Amino acid sequence: MSEEIKQIDHQEQENASVKQSNQQEQENTSAKQETTAFRIMVKGILVMLAVATICSVSFSLLMDRSGNKENEKREIYDHHYVLIADDAEDEFWDKVYAGAQKEAEKEHVYVEKMGDILAVDYSTEGLMRMAINSSVDGIILYAEDTKEMTELINQAVEKGIFVVTMRQDIDSSNRQCFVGVSSYDLGQEYGKQILEILQTEPEAGSISILVDESTNESRLSMLTMGIKDVLSETLEEDMMPDIRMQRIDTSDTFSAEEAIRDIFMNETDLPDILVCLNSIYTQCAYQAVVDYNHVGDVKIIGYYASNTILEAIEKQIVYSTIRVEPEEIGKSSVTVLNDYQQTGYANTYVPVSMKVIGQKEAVQLLNEVSDDENTGN
Repeated sequence: MSEEIKQIDHQEQENASVKQSNQQEQENTSAKQETTAFRIMVKGILVMLAVATICSVSFSLLMDRSGNKENEKREIYDHHYVLIADDAEDEFWDKVYAGAQKEAEKEHVYVEKMGDILAVDYSTEGLMRMAINSSVDGIILYAEDTKEMTELINQAVEKGIFVVTMRQDIDSSNRQCFVGVSSYDLGQEYGKQILEILQTEPEAGSISILVDESTNESRLSMLTMGIKDVLSETLEEDMMPDIRMQRIDTSDTFSAEEAIRDIFMNETDLPDILVCLNSIYTQCAYQAVVDYNHVGDVKIIGYYASNTILEAIEKQIVYSTIRVEPEEIGKSSVTVLNDYQQTGYANTYVPVSMKVIGQKEAVQLLNEVSDDENTGN
């Protein structure tokens, strides 16, 4: 009996010991959890303090700027014009805009390059609707000649907004003025360059002109007429080269590049002379003629005078280019709008100057650029 009691006491002691051990483990676990929670809480507080500090500093800076702006004299403009360009030629249109801004400053007018600060890329039609709904005083526009665009121009005019088309006219619309070079005059300048090539290479019998898909037939007819009129003054009818139009997808630069590369891949039907009507076509043609090893086989007559195009002319990869001054287009467009605002009348056509850039002129212009860079201008 005594032994049984001892065994029971021993068992109870063991159970008590196990229970105490389990209790100690639970207490340790609880302590660890409390420590972890405390650390997380501390980190959270530190993060909140950091965010609060940043917000406080940002708010202070914002208030400072706001205060400075309130102290500054607010600029009030007499008129608000917008420039809308449906094109991938950023460099060209940046210079058009610069010319427009410079002229606008003289007359206390604000010119906005529509869509530049928007987070979403809107179509030209979308930008036109925004300009119309904003009731701007004038629109300077380069766009495709489509039925929808014609209707939007007419809608703007009906609302009392003066519309100037530039570089490419949309004469089917009620636009009040076109600023640029007429298709016939441009054709004549291209014709002079073609004739110059034919006089040294009379066997060059085929000419391809790269044009936008949207270019209307009347513009192409006037362009072709200008070329032919120049050639016919010197060449007999049986010596006149074959002139054909090749329409290019201009939805983006890549589409144009692919279409122009396809021309050079078809070696059995390569033109002797390739006429490009914008800077994108010129640069794509220049690259393709190099990539497909046809330098000298195809004479390229380009448009615009970027440094890339000038360098290509210097190397005689591109024969020559027609330069229409983009700053002059911008300046003249604003001048027309200002004239209309002041008098209620304006010219329906304002021509801008153009110049042929050959190898000699290209070298000179590149030297001028180099000199400006060296002097820090």
